[in-house]
Amino acid sequence: MRLYSAGQPGGARSDKLLYQAKLVLDPEARLKVVRKMFSLRFKQEAPTRRSIEQLRGIEGARVRAQYKVLAQKNGLDWHGRRYDPKDWEAGDLLNQCISAANACLYGVTEAAVLAAGYAPALGFLYSGKPLSFVYDIADILKFDTVIPVAFRIAKERPNQPDRQVRIACREVFRQNRLLRRLIPLMEEVLSAGELELPKMPDDSQPIAISEPLSLGDDGHRSK
Repeated sequence: MRLYSAGQPGGARSDKLLYQAKLVLDPEARLKVVRKMFSLRFKQEAPTRRSIEQLRGIEGARVRAQYKVLAQKNGLDWHGRRYDPKDWEAGDLLNQCISAANACLYGVTEAAVLAAGYAPALGFLYSGKPLSFVYDIADILKFDTVIPVAFRIAKERPNQPDRQVRIACREVFRQNRLLRRLIPLMEEVLSAGELELPKMPDDSQPIAISEPLSLGDDGHRSK
């Protein structure tokens, strides 16, 4: 539910980092990745001939509409996404529940990003933040997992909203087998950029002691 620190994660691999960076730095590939994230999130193709900035604006409008619909379904007042990361009590109950739910999803997603050997900071739609890629991936799943939970818990008006949200999110993650889905989802998103994994330079120094072959997937330290 929360990721406090990471040294060298299980899937630490330079080829994945180089591949991610290559996609981020290629404008055409980056746009393809963003379009793929859009289609997965909203279950329809992204509008054609739109820049990343334009897609970001379209996404924001749709997300605001989704919040309004959920508020109406749950009989809650909605005045927008308003919160202060430095002052938990400043937000209303619903915004506190949403923040707690997002934190749960981001923690699980960051663990998966690191386990797969990617960099949390190298995002496509988001950029310039330590968890940009985490937000990219988590947002695809947010309204299918944790946001409905936040609204449901807020409707119950609990005394400890953050605790209740964590418990409910944990159950949603278990039911949806979220950890099994995250790494394949990342691979699907990045493959939309249609670039090959970069090859190591011919003059690079080979490793002194090779690692044994492993039956593990990308979430394990292996060749």
